[in-house]
Amino acid sequence: MKIGAFAKKFGVSVDTVRYYIELELLLPDKKASAQYEFTPSCVDDMAFINEMKQYHFTLQEIRQMLLLKRIADFTVAEDVNRYYLRWMDEKKQQLKREKEELENSLRRLENKLLALQDEPRSEAEIGVPYSFLPLLYCPSCRIPLQIRNACLQGKYMLSAHLSCCCSYRAEIRNGILLTSTKRNARSTYAYGYDHDRFKLISSAFIGLTEKGNLWMARRLISESAKHRLIVEANADVYAVLPRYISSLPPETMYVFCGTSSELLIRLQKRLTQSHENLQALYIVNGDWQLPLAPATVDLIVDSFSFNDFSLENRLFPLLPMLPYLKPDARVLGQYLYYQPPAASLSWIRHLFPQAHERTYYPEYLNENFFRIGMELSECEPLGCTKDPGSYLRYHVPNEKLHLLAYLATSSHS
Repeated sequence: MKIGAFAKKFGVSVDTVRYYIELELLLPDKKASAQYEFTPSCVDDMAFINEMKQYHFTLQEIRQMLLLKRIADFTVAEDVNRYYLRWMDEKKQQLKREKEELENSLRRLENKLLALQDEPRSEAEIGVPYSFLPLLYCPSCRIPLQIRNACLQGKYMLSAHLSCCCSYRAEIRNGILLTSTKRNARSTYAYGYDHDRFKLISSAFIGLTEKGNLWMARRLISESAKHRLIVEANADVYAVLPRYISSLPPETMYVFCGTSSELLIRLQKRLTQSHENLQALYIVNGDWQLPLAPATVDLIVDSFSFNDFSLENRLFPLLPMLPYLKPDARVLGQYLYYQPPAASLSWIRHLFPQAHERTYYPEYLNENFFRIGMELSECEPLGCTKDPGSYLRYHVPNEKLHLLAYLATSSHS
């Protein structure tokens, strides 16, 4: 019997049969033509293998049993049966122990689920901390915003109307600051801890971005004393800061920006529950012209926000934020790029005709930081992937998508 017919007889693949031969579970004859010929003994051995697998014997255990079976042709059958009985009894005891362990694990899991379902959930106060009120400025006039119809609770402002004499209007609702330039959330995006999003991202891309997260975290933590006010844009798509807030000074202030109020509310609730005294402001905004006081921001965290912003705008994303930066402010981030003449670069221009002409190019950051008087004081290529997943719909299969981690500082500092 040839290998194909043998595999079909037992309902397994040819690769499985070859693997069994490699493990010496099967010992077919090998002809001069290098083809295997499966004897009646192989048929008996395969039937024995399938039976033992039903009893949860491992392939290595089955191999030992087959060795004894083959030796038994020259010894007393009763002795072999005693070995089989011993092995069977040991396997029975092992399976009973595993069954008890599984039942115990199942009971613990059920108790944990019940505890989580019955656990009282205290509604934490959610709003704009009072420490941010002196920082609320008109993005056009650079003067403090007027606050009307404010609703206060504890140490937070829950709602209010913000205005300027130039007709600028904004609103605090449910503790979220809504600007007049907010846009609808992009329907294909979801906040970073949303499980549905994981289905669209490859494990290779997740591993690559984790390298970037750790690179950024080391610099965040080592220089945390320099960062009094940190801004992370695009926080409704992907946010790095929430993972490392526990390692940063408690007096640090945070601004999280995004285009989706729904997703920012989710982020706000999550952080409020895990960090009771967190000083954080959540702004729904689409053009990065924020209602913040000039020269107050110490650090911009770019969690792929420059990539994302540049798909929708021909403007370098840091330009609208320059008025908010202190003279020694920094930008810490990670950036995706392709090496020309990658077809993905052309596909980006096709899908996003309004995109910055140099976005996703290797020199994009260098060129644009130089124009505004900043430089890449640190940059490290962290690797690449050919399969980031369908979430990045502009990616052409089998092309290399590179990740660069960087720190930008003033060229005069």
